[in-house]
Amino acid sequence: MSARLRLEALLRCAAELLSSKGRTTLEEVSHCAGTPLVLAKHLFEELGLEAEELEGRVLPLMLIRAWLKGYSILDLALHSGWSTLEELVGVIFGEFGFQYRRGVRLRVEGERYEVDVLAWRGDVAFCVDCKRWARLRESALRHAAQAQAERCKALARYAASGRVEGFPALHTRTYLYPVVVSLHKPKTPVYEGVLLLDLYALACLLREIDALRLAELGAEPLVVEAPRRLPL
Repeated sequence: MSARLRLEALLRCAAELLSSKGRTTLEEVSHCAGTPLVLAKHLFEELGLEAEELEGRVLPLMLIRAWLKGYSILDLALHSGWSTLEELVGVIFGEFGFQYRRGVRLRVEGERYEVDVLAWRGDVAFCVDCKRWARLRESALRHAAQAQAERCKALARYAASGRVEGFPALHTRTYLYPVVVSLHKPKTPVYEGVLLLDLYALACLLREIDALRLAELGAEPLVVEAPRRLPL
């Protein structure tokens, strides 16, 4: 077995043990994968997880960091139920310096909405709907995009009133992009101004946010004005 395959075996074993037991040790992981303990220590040091014992809460972070370094375990992790798609999407945003909140609930003009992931950095924000569909139907994706556009409009009105903690924080104006993220690559990256991305496309987009590139794709942000503060 090549060194790469041994490292991926370590990651799979770590994910299985963390998912089933809630915690594990590097020694237990290396025994499960049939690899030397020193190799397990090297791998987790590479991922910034330098500890003899791992807890379940590090699982999404471990998976995303491994995936961003080129280890092909993410789809297996998702389909095995090791972590929710919302968790993984949030961690991806966090790895690129975004603040984020999951499960943002709001009520606007008598209607209830829930945003799976709200992420922001500087004057750019993303309102994300996560779809863990077994297969992708373009008609369902277009319907999800339309629903997400309405959800994002409600969020923009709600956020402008200052009722979302920490958002928008420092900027007088924030550009809020509606996004639908699924496990499958859509035929088109945008539908009626809503970004349609799989996890790989999301990570590529976040590596270097560029307003011009987003505009060229056809993404249409909503402008959220920061709540006015009364003079002291």
